[in-house]
Amino acid sequence: MSLAREEPAVRPSPSRALATTAIVTLAAMLGACAEAQPGSTSAPDRPRSTPTASATPTWAPTPTISAGATGAPGTATPPDGDAVELVPFETQNGTMRLQLPEGWTVLDNSRLTMDFEGDPWWENTVGFTSPSGTEITYYDGFGDSAGFLSSDFGIVEERAMDIEGVSAMSWWVRAADRWFVHAAVARRSQEGLEPIPLFGLPDVERTHTCTMLLLGDDQAAVGSQAEAEQLLGSAPVLEALDVMATLELTGVDPSTMPAGVEP
Repeated sequence: MSLAREEPAVRPSPSRALATTAIVTLAAMLGACAEAQPGSTSAPDRPRSTPTASATPTWAPTPTISAGATGAPGTATPPDGDAVELVPFETQNGTMRLQLPEGWTVLDNSRLTMDFEGDPWWENTVGFTSPSGTEITYYDGFGDSAGFLSSDFGIVEERAMDIEGVSAMSWWVRAADRWFVHAAVARRSQEGLEPIPLFGLPDVERTHTCTMLLLGDDQAAVGSQAEAEQLLGSAPVLEALDVMATLELTGVDPSTMPAGVEP
């Protein structure tokens, strides 16, 4: 296996972008700050449908949760009308939107924290779970990472997105006698090197990750390429990729706080 160096990148799992995020929290300051409490909600029990790669989300003021919207912040809230089958979700400070099939559960552990220089920073950490147990984790906040990228990899599935250079994809990376498996929103790296599971918008100082938890482990690996490709083309992975492909970055200012939260 040949290796090349590139920064920023992460290796070997997209979930490790969360582990490499270096954020120092000042307890004294947080004690004086308003902080959103973790919450869990589930979309109403209606017939569910899986979004397709060709579907383009249409965002209207009524269903979209924004800083001034009613309802619990950081949770999926269905718009009016029984015919709607997808539920819009928006982070508490409005950095990201996506669409969930109704019945998915949202666990929002977002919080007020600090950046490397000790300035207040809002960090979004959200988990999405399907009724069948498919899990997706999303993060955006302050962080960086560095690592090695492999040239021994293979992309199995890919969904186009509206973010330039970014798509929802599943891929394997070979390391010795193991094939590490990934399903995430990722961008292409240097030609011939594996995708990078970090993304964002130009001139917006936020690190974003959106990944599927595979085999109950953020370092999931299997014993052969055939096994990796079978897993990465399975129905749960395809479902997760369809959901992740609806993700939209809004480009809000990095210092934006949710309504009612002041450092």
